[in-house]
Parts: sequence; C-alpha cells; structure tokens
Amino acid sequence: MLNAQEFLGMTQQGANATKLELIPEMEVGAQIAIDGLDLKDFKYKRGDREGQTGYRMTVKWEIDDPTGEIEKTIGRRPVIVQSVMLDVTEAGSLDMGKGKNVTLGRLREAVGQNTDGKPWNPQMLLGQRAKIKIKHSINKESGELQSEVERTTALSA
Repeated sequence: MLNAQEFLGMTQQGANATKLELIPEMEVGAQIAIDGLDLKDFKYKRGDREGQTGYRMTVKWEIDDPTGEIEKTIGRRPVIVQSVMLDVTEAGSLDMGKGKNVTLGRLREAVGQNTDGKPWNPQMLLGQRAKIKIKHSINKESGELQSEVERTTALSA
C-alpha cells in the first residue's frame, strides 16, 4: 500500500509515460463495471445550444482478455469508457421521443433492457455484458489518437 507521506519524500528514477497506449481496434466482449456509471453536466461552448446545459453519462467497460494479450499490449488492465450524450426534457427527465437518446437505446438493446413498457433505470446496466466495437479517433482537445467505443451490440450478434 502506498503511504502518502512516504511517497511525497520518495526519489524516483526515469520519466513517466505521457500518453496511454491505444487499445487495438476490434469487436470484443465486455462487461460494464460494477462502479461503471457516472453522470456529469456541462455547458455547450458553441452551436445552437451554446450556453445550455448538457448531460454526459460515461460507461466503464471491462474488456474480455482471457489470454492477457490486450493487457500486455497496452501495459494496463483493458478498460475503456464510453461516452453517452443524453437528451433530456425541459422537466429534467430522459427524452423518450423519436430520434432521441439513440446511443443509450442501442446500449440498452445490446444488454437486453430496451423493452417498451418495462421499468428501467441506469443502475440496471451495472454488471451487464455486450459486444463493443473499439475504434480510434482524434481527441478534439489534445489532437492525439484515442481509443473509443463506437457501438454496442448483443453478444450473440
């Protein structure tokens, strides 16, 4: 266990890494971590929603890696975060309208929880399994390549 006071006085050798190794592009089974949901609000910085509040749910996926090859390639446990933008009504509830929350709908479909008329809440996603497609994209803020979840589908798909 790391002792905070000892750490602050430790002398280190060498340089730290300055970027994460990319998780390879692939389709792979994964499970939503037990602590794998977070919701944050933000302000839109431009466009027709500039100044308005938006909501982003992040979903932490633990990638299946039975041989340990992914961990060996990236140097850490293979975990990836999916960003899900949420459409909400003026009353503050999830917008269930046509063309709204499509990414969330696809995620719910992938884990068998997108049934009309059946009660649902985000906590029900915890521990669920699906197939995720990982792709590489350029981070708009840093300009660096990053791994991201492009889509989710059912494991049997």
